[in-house]
Amino acid sequence: MSYVCRKSSRALVHRGCKMSQCGVQGYIKRQWSFKTTSHDMLVPSCDTIRHYQQFLRSLLVLAKMPLDIFIVVLRFYIFGGIHYRKYSKSLLNCIKLTIFRASLTIDIKHAYLLAPYSNSFLLRRILPFVGKDLVKNVPGYGSRYDKNSIWMAKSGTSKADPVIIYSHGGGYFIQTQVTQVRSLMSVYHLLEPKKKSKTSILFLDYTLVGRGKPFPTQLMQLHSTYSNLVSEGHTNIILMGDSAGAHLSISYTQYLKTLQTEKIFPKKLLLISPWVKITPLPTELVEGRSWLQNQHYDMIHYTRFTNSDDIPPIFGEQDPFSLVFGLMAKVPKQESDWKDIPNYSSPDNDVFLIFGEDESFRDDILEFAKYALDLPWYEKVKYGDSHKYLERNHYEYERRNESGKCNLSVFVEPLGVHDSMLFFEDVVASQICGRLRQVKSISVEEIDSKKYFGISRLVRFLNETL
Repeated sequence: MSYVCRKSSRALVHRGCKMSQCGVQGYIKRQWSFKTTSHDMLVPSCDTIRHYQQFLRSLLVLAKMPLDIFIVVLRFYIFGGIHYRKYSKSLLNCIKLTIFRASLTIDIKHAYLLAPYSNSFLLRRILPFVGKDLVKNVPGYGSRYDKNSIWMAKSGTSKADPVIIYSHGGGYFIQTQVTQVRSLMSVYHLLEPKKKSKTSILFLDYTLVGRGKPFPTQLMQLHSTYSNLVSEGHTNIILMGDSAGAHLSISYTQYLKTLQTEKIFPKKLLLISPWVKITPLPTELVEGRSWLQNQHYDMIHYTRFTNSDDIPPIFGEQDPFSLVFGLMAKVPKQESDWKDIPNYSSPDNDVFLIFGEDESFRDDILEFAKYALDLPWYEKVKYGDSHKYLERNHYEYERRNESGKCNLSVFVEPLGVHDSMLFFEDVVASQICGRLRQVKSISVEEIDSKKYFGISRLVRFLNETL
């Protein structure tokens, strides 16, 4: 069997064929190298035409959004809900999902059309405008730490106090959304007062790949900020990320392993719907696997990640099988690839992992957790309609103080979609702001743990481990 790019991968969607190790490597190399090899044959005029075609296509995506929203509203009131399962009875969340699905189809180089602002403007102007109580009186909020990062909270006084470096999701090409930072500030305000008083949050203002800066530019920016903190004596650094930001956090632990100099690994990893496999294999695009099973429920659709034109602009000429860049693309996969990193093998380190039952990345994340975190769910638990009959231990997993293993908290949100914690749970900010205006604190026990599934569990984890 030969493996070609986007068109042939669609033809293989419904085939359950197995791929040899060489076949896997050949397919992934094709996906990563297609644009580089074909670009050399393009004359400048063709390149210009292609650029304008992509630009017009991106404008069309934006222009269609009002119509898409109108159709959602119409269907919602005619049929009494949409097929998004968990959010089927929430018009606001149905609209959100529709917008996010459309946004992820936009061309990488023109993704700036979705959010034409800087992270600095988002934090200093937009968030204070839509949620001024969230940022009012927060120490250090909006001030720069270095050229690659901005403080969202600068609370600690001791070098041993926790500093969370947050890397935002968006496939490395979409700018941070207000829902993400609104949710993050909600987490901060829900912490126990003693934990909150010593916790700092640093926003990584990395460069988007649409500006001609593919990976590992973002990795080097994280390394610069991380190294600055280490050089100042900080010993309790936590990496947090959602989607691509979680990919960046995991990649950084593999990158630290490659350094020959003395290094300090992060104390904790907070991983929200991590993007751990850059492109799915044809054998994974079959019925029963999450890429197809959740294609109508999740904001992420497999066609975005099987498009050979999309991968090189994000990851450039990096080795697709490298553990630093490809993570789960390496074959054969081995637990030993992760066991020499304390984040995954030491009870002195903690990992918080959360993802959704209805997200396209689900099976990839379970596979990552099997090899890196020794989570026994991959290929043993069948998700999809499992919320109807599975026990709680298939949705929540806790491990503490086991030799040779990290402390681990894993949560699968029943019917949850990709990155729901930061994109859909931000409405808890209204409840928090109401209490802040009364100059009162609010605890995690006061919010709805089902409605705010991710935020409530992350706050409890941080209250326990910070």
